[in-house]
Amino acid sequence: MLAILNYHNVAPVPSGMRMPKLYVSPEQFERQLWWLRRLGIAGVSLSEGVRRLNEGNAAGCVALTFDDGYADNVLDAAPILREYGCGATCFVVSDQIGAYNVWDAEKLGGRKPLMTTAQLKTWVDAGFEVGSHTCSHPDMTTLNADAVTHELVNSRTALRDLTGTSISTFCYPFGYHNAELARCVARAGYQLAVTTQRGRARREDDRMLLPRVSVNGRKGLLKFLLRAATPYCDVGRHRRSA
Repeated sequence: MLAILNYHNVAPVPSGMRMPKLYVSPEQFERQLWWLRRLGIAGVSLSEGVRRLNEGNAAGCVALTFDDGYADNVLDAAPILREYGCGATCFVVSDQIGAYNVWDAEKLGGRKPLMTTAQLKTWVDAGFEVGSHTCSHPDMTTLNADAVTHELVNSRTALRDLTGTSISTFCYPFGYHNAELARCVARAGYQLAVTTQRGRARREDDRMLLPRVSVNGRKGLLKFLLRAATPYCDVGRHRRSA
């Protein structure tokens, strides 16, 4: 099984920002990677993690994923990732590069800067993976077929052209998905897609509907290690599937 960890911001929580659980401080993040290394667990990109899962060799790794493409991912998280020799995948909203989180800024009570084109290239040059998080971060379950195709295809093309890399991974905005949308993601050429369903990925899982383990910045190190390095999150997954 493979724990696919789900981060958003690696930065101190700004004053007045709602949902502080989306923030992990750089100090917290460094401690998390230190403990993973101490436990013999490597941090890898989503593609690398699933490759190991396919080969039956995922026990010694976790996949590190970052949603939305925030500037702090490259400014604060990337140096720590490099220090610990980790890989990672960042899911980028292609039309908002260099802008801010227009999809939830009002709900969260603040604008969070997203990577610029130069910062995105810095992320790629450091050896990290980029995946698509659509063009505009909509609830794709509410879109018609043409709009879904636009969000999937145009974001992939834009990110490929900007980074010079193949874009084979996808993340559903807000975690919202259904069976038809998963089929559309596959038809658009993506090899892997992640949800916000809780649990570790299994070898038999649909590669378009991979579960993840959310990293809550308000929880302590022990809870992080339980989620990342044990079957802790599988209990909830099995309960929901019953």
